[in-house]
Amino acid sequence: MSDPGSLIPPSDEQAKAIQEAIKALRGLGEFLEKTLGTVPEDIVGLLGGDWLRVRRAENTARMIQKAKERLSARHVETPEPATLSLTLPILVAAADESRDELQDLWARLLAAAADPARAGDFRLAFIDAVKRMDPLDAAVLSCMPARGGRIGGSDLNAVAEELHISRDQLDVSRDNLRKLELLMGDVTISSLTAFGREFLRAVSD
Repeated sequence: MSDPGSLIPPSDEQAKAIQEAIKALRGLGEFLEKTLGTVPEDIVGLLGGDWLRVRRAENTARMIQKAKERLSARHVETPEPATLSLTLPILVAAADESRDELQDLWARLLAAAADPARAGDFRLAFIDAVKRMDPLDAAVLSCMPARGGRIGGSDLNAVAEELHISRDQLDVSRDNLRKLELLMGDVTISSLTAFGREFLRAVSD
């Protein structure tokens, strides 16, 4: 079934927004061709191509720019063209995500998929895990390495205070991260699983 919105011609303002979104992606043209084997117009087409998808194109451009900067910081001058089975779900999921914590994770995953030193260890399950995360889950997970991959006891209160959240919020995120098999343990203590450690290695700086 066609999108009803596609039957409504875009206004001049909407048409301008589409062009601005394409312009933002075009600025990443060389990077897109190296890592994804595509051009800016293809990305906009993937996201729908009409004015209803402008926001998605903007989100994608922002995420790709972050991935480019991450690869540059690692001195990866020749990104590895990532397989479509990895890049397509990353692009589609990131297009609908404007929250900074998850945008950052999608950028880290795209950079990992295009990094020759990490691409071989990349798992599709990483993508599924991020799809099922909320921003607070990502924040809690990011606290684990500095604590040796484990939090429990009085440290739970310290983490909650550090993230400016309640203990209930922290416990809800820990529970979700256990469901995603990134953490194991119970309400008293949580530690990274092997999958969790591999995930964090993939998205680390």
